[in-house]
Amino acid sequence: MARTLTWLLGIAAALLAAPLAAATAPPTPKLIVAISVDQFSAGLFDQYRVRFTGGLKMLQAGVVFPNGYQSHAATETCPGHSTILTGRHPAATGIVANGWYDRNAKAAVYCMLDPAGPVPNRPDAPRGPGNLKVPTLGEWLKAANPASRTFAVSGKDRGAITMAGHGADGTFWWDDTLGGFTTYVPAGMSAEARLAPVAAYNAGVFAAWRKKAPVWTPLDPRCRFGEGPHRYAVMTVDHEVPPAGWIAPPPGEDFHLDPFFQSWLRASPMYDKLALDLAAQLIDSQHLGRGPAPDLLAVSLSATDYVGHRYGSGGPEQCDNLAHLDAMLGAFLAKLTALHVPVLVVLTADHGSIDAAERLAEHGFPAVRVDGRKLVADVGAAVQAELKLDASPLTGDPYEITIVPPAGASAKLIDRISAATVAELRRRPEVYAVFTRAEALAAMPPKGKPVDELTLLERIAESTDAERSGDVMAVLQPFTTVGVPFGLGDTIGGHGSVWNYDRRVPILFWWPGAEGYEQPLPVETVDIAPTLAAVAGIAAPTVDGRCLDLDRTAATTCR
Repeated sequence: MARTLTWLLGIAAALLAAPLAAATAPPTPKLIVAISVDQFSAGLFDQYRVRFTGGLKMLQAGVVFPNGYQSHAATETCPGHSTILTGRHPAATGIVANGWYDRNAKAAVYCMLDPAGPVPNRPDAPRGPGNLKVPTLGEWLKAANPASRTFAVSGKDRGAITMAGHGADGTFWWDDTLGGFTTYVPAGMSAEARLAPVAAYNAGVFAAWRKKAPVWTPLDPRCRFGEGPHRYAVMTVDHEVPPAGWIAPPPGEDFHLDPFFQSWLRASPMYDKLALDLAAQLIDSQHLGRGPAPDLLAVSLSATDYVGHRYGSGGPEQCDNLAHLDAMLGAFLAKLTALHVPVLVVLTADHGSIDAAERLAEHGFPAVRVDGRKLVADVGAAVQAELKLDASPLTGDPYEITIVPPAGASAKLIDRISAATVAELRRRPEVYAVFTRAEALAAMPPKGKPVDELTLLERIAESTDAERSGDVMAVLQPFTTVGVPFGLGDTIGGHGSVWNYDRRVPILFWWPGAEGYEQPLPVETVDIAPTLAAVAGIAAPTVDGRCLDLDRTAATTCR
């Protein structure tokens, strides 16, 4: 009798467990939504995750990788975004920084500068994916089934374009000067047709603002810590929520093109609301997720980055901004659930960040602030004097210094300039290590090496391109903030280093009804695209990442 009861209980337990096991893996998606929260470091996620009650809490019911990495050294917006949906490091994507020195043109080049992509009413600022050397997930989906569609939305052009890739159906970003969302216009298409998906939204935003101007309403009373004036280099920031700096005008006034307002808007939760509202509208107007093939919607949210730069990541402004982000993502995920189609969401970040050096120093860290331009200028002047040159032979920032030799310079002289630059940098106390482009190109780590074990040189190698990268890369001391602020809106906190606080980001996968798990071992953002491709049932091309199993049972989604 006891054996029979035990057997029956075992059968019952198996039957009860079967539906749960079947539900642990995401269904083949009709809509893939990839969200990047600009400058959302793993440190911020760790600090605030227990407070989240909205979308960022919902996402934690899925598969959580709290120890994700943008594994490379160039921890900036453009290269970081380029890894998320390509599965490739910046060394392969070609997006090695937000900008680089073009040796042929003898000029600095913005990462998304693309003469083939005219922007309406912006004749001097063409944008597009021309500098992106590899395809994105959206392109893989279209190759598998041309009926698949790709749309991307961001506050920044470099956030939208790098995730959308080539040939996307719509790539939109906010234009500060003209106001509203804009795009680039591919050959053979009119500006009106290209902007048609956002025309009604833009008009609606401005009509709503004329009735009631946007305001930052405090959301979390626990974010009152650190309020009051604080000195950063030669300027003072009065920390409070909402931040001072903009007063809503009377109803009916056209204020949206005012540079002062645009500067305030970027560093506020309302900036992300614009992107998420447009993303939600595109889901409806373009019937995303309801076609014969999987669709891709990429959403890059920029406010966290602007708040972090303007007010630092360790103060009340960022705290309340994240509370707003959590609430807005909750509403957005609820909309996705209400579609009643298979949806798969991934959320990550393009890079991490570090708080302002002055606040870090108050909490016991050996943090300093460095004027990066002055450092390069001083080193260039020293090399110029040593080699008796007519001008400084250096340009760029400390992370990417390019040698601009005198006209007709011999290879021997260029080698001397490089050696003198390296030697001068190594004498500087703010510099931790120095490497050359040649050293980096020879140091690519073997595939599969744990990302948290990469050497500094290997991190640099993963974001080094033979043609676009600088000649010399300086690694500044840990806890260094680059940039000296002089007025409101200048950077007091930043990122861009090889150190883990700039590299570590959360990676969260979620779908309606998800009952996932948490895996603390390190993974990479280049793992995201092959993981999504596997769940969608399509083949991925050559990638630097690997598929992550999203099924918590013995089964696998990496088929």
